[in-house]
Amino acid sequence: MNAFGMIVLLGLAALVVTRFAVRYLEMAREFLAMTLVVIGIAAAWIADFDLFAAWDLPIRNHALGIVFTGLIIAGAGYFWQPVLGFFEGLARKQADEAETLEKSQNLRRVA
Repeated sequence: MNAFGMIVLLGLAALVVTRFAVRYLEMAREFLAMTLVVIGIAAAWIADFDLFAAWDLPIRNHALGIVFTGLIIAGAGYFWQPVLGFFEGLARKQADEAETLEKSQNLRRVA
């Protein structure tokens, strides 16, 4: 089982759910990181995913392993924000509105 891939994809899923929550709940914007942590821990509990057990690392309590795995998932989701922001910026640059207007109205660049 590839635990790293699961962490990355669960982090992305947690970020997507967090963005939905931020979009529809005004209070969630102020608590973005906390919302991401709660959703990350919930995702780990739902999947019953303990990263430390997957790596055969001894831990005292299975529940703590799941909670810490949820924190790692939240961290992966937090990491996805600038990565996705970078690609959003590239998409905006690719579909430049000024260039679109220049082409549609037969304008030419002055500077």
